[in-house]
Amino acid sequence: MERIRAPAVFSQRKRQKGRHSPNPACSYEIKFNKFVIFIMQRKMGMTRRTFLMELARRKGFRVESELSDSVTHIVAENNSYLEVLDWLRGQAVQDSSRFELLDISWFTACMEAGRPVDSEMKYRLMEQQDQSLTLNTSESEVPSFTASKVSQYSCQRKTTLNNFNKKFTDAFEIMAENYEFKENEIFCLEFLRAASVLKFLPFPVVRMKDIQGLPCMGHQVRDVIEEIIEEGESSRAKEVLNDERYKSFKQFTSVFGVGVKTSEKWYRMGLRTLEEVKAEKTLKLSKMQRAGFLYYEDLVSCVSKAEADAVGLIVKKTVHMFLPDALVTITGGFRRGKKIGHDIDFLITNPGPREDDGLLHKVVDLWKKQQFGRDLRRYATHEKKMMLDNHALYDKRKPFGTEASTVAHCLKHDACQRIPGCSVEGTASGEEPGYFNMFPKGL
Repeated sequence: MERIRAPAVFSQRKRQKGRHSPNPACSYEIKFNKFVIFIMQRKMGMTRRTFLMELARRKGFRVESELSDSVTHIVAENNSYLEVLDWLRGQAVQDSSRFELLDISWFTACMEAGRPVDSEMKYRLMEQQDQSLTLNTSESEVPSFTASKVSQYSCQRKTTLNNFNKKFTDAFEIMAENYEFKENEIFCLEFLRAASVLKFLPFPVVRMKDIQGLPCMGHQVRDVIEEIIEEGESSRAKEVLNDERYKSFKQFTSVFGVGVKTSEKWYRMGLRTLEEVKAEKTLKLSKMQRAGFLYYEDLVSCVSKAEADAVGLIVKKTVHMFLPDALVTITGGFRRGKKIGHDIDFLITNPGPREDDGLLHKVVDLWKKQQFGRDLRRYATHEKKMMLDNHALYDKRKPFGTEASTVAHCLKHDACQRIPGCSVEGTASGEEPGYFNMFPKGL
């Protein structure tokens, strides 16, 4: 088969300045010589275009960096038929009929299949699609919202608290997560972007006309929307939720420090649940994973606005110990008015002279020293089934308590023995330890 060296993509501005990047050293085997693809950068951006070109070349497609006579298929994203024609006229192309003008959904379908798919009518950009937006449509049939106001860039869209299209966005997020577990970045981003757009809409989508002109509405996304409109649910999302692999990966990645690669490893070992992972003695967990299992319930629990405010007071109090004039502000979802969140974001600024070097390290170190009591209580409660207060250990099965006025008292009792490989740091003769290290040495 013919081989082609992947050409570098340079912006016109860089060419004018004489700044050139080196050509990529890799070459790819061309499997489909009859198809020569050109991807329009308009409304897409150079970074995404470069990524898609590289992906197609790896799969055996011939992709041209510049529009030339050899091109057979032109792929556009978020561009109408008339917009593509206007762009071609700007490139001094007189006869556009020699090109197949296709939506990005055709490209993604080819990438999923690993080969060229038929350029069916649903993939083609045609003039009638643009005319149909204005014909036979009364004002009462169209939401009082202009699709052109919706930016294709999420950073230019306001994040709203009221999601009028939750049934769609929930399905999209399930599909995106499943593709993330399969390490399919293109389809994952396609559904995430579509979910972000629908969350921005100030009205519920009730028919396919409601999404006309919106960005990020690819072929797969439209299929899911149409099915939900007609059937009330997505069979594809429902199928994913019942998939054993998805359910296992969902559990595994809920643990702090566990990603897709580790989940894949555990799944191939035959593990399916977190209980099976914890029971597997041959596994060597990283420091983050050990912490993830130890604090699992805390990390997966939602945070209320009241809890966020309470934590905010603790953060302010600690920060002011080192920088009395510092401003501590809760940002993120709680600042936007959310009542429930998964974490709390803080912005710490110092209006005076720059004296905040090492501030976070100082704050965290102080909290570490205060953490030993919480870790000790957690170990006593969960591992030894006992209650610990400032003075004693209590076993509900026995009518008496055990003196526990110091950490040393706790450790010498059978109720809460020192964990093998663990240490009590900061302890000198006759002194109270400053930090009880619950993790084995070497983590």
